[in-house]
Amino acid sequence: MGVMMTRLQRVHVVGAGLAGLAASLRLAKAGIRVILHEAAPQAGGRCRSYFDEALGCRIDNGNHLMMAGNTAVLSYLREIGAAATVSGPAEAEFHFFDLATDERWVMRPNGGKFPWWIFSAKRRIPGTRSWDYLRALRLVLARPQENLTSVFNRDSLIFQRLWLPLTVSALNTEVDEAAAAALLSVLRETFGRGEQPVAL
Repeated sequence: MGVMMTRLQRVHVVGAGLAGLAASLRLAKAGIRVILHEAAPQAGGRCRSYFDEALGCRIDNGNHLMMAGNTAVLSYLREIGAAATVSGPAEAEFHFFDLATDERWVMRPNGGKFPWWIFSAKRRIPGTRSWDYLRALRLVLARPQENLTSVFNRDSLIFQRLWLPLTVSALNTEVDEAAAAALLSVLRETFGRGEQPVAL
């Protein structure tokens, strides 16, 4: 890629969302002239804030779930000097709220790569069992064309309380379309690494 790019005089990047901004930055640092196109009046794509006159406060729109495995995002934040503006919890905690039942719970993975937390009822999702989490190993055997609903039982409690919200937030894709291989990659890069501090 580096050899080809040096021969180009300019590159047009369509869309000033996070992907477009990151691509433009990488190209510019390589000495390529970049023309960035964006239809909206501001950059950032769905990651933006606006002042709501009715509520009288600033609203964050397009929030994204960011985990330690999102190394490209973390690298981009460092490159633009915004790493200090991002903070997270001291320990790995995933807070859930079920709109249908008004239930709240917290899932707490442990440090280290062995997921002993799935054997603790206090750390895993209420109503789930250790075996429910071990069934995620089916993702390893999934064929490239398989989506999540062909691997997991969508009526199961763990699917509704973990796999569905995790897929939508981390992959930004509905479960009927999300590739099982994509979720496996997320699990390897996040839960598979165990709880660890994020170095920004």
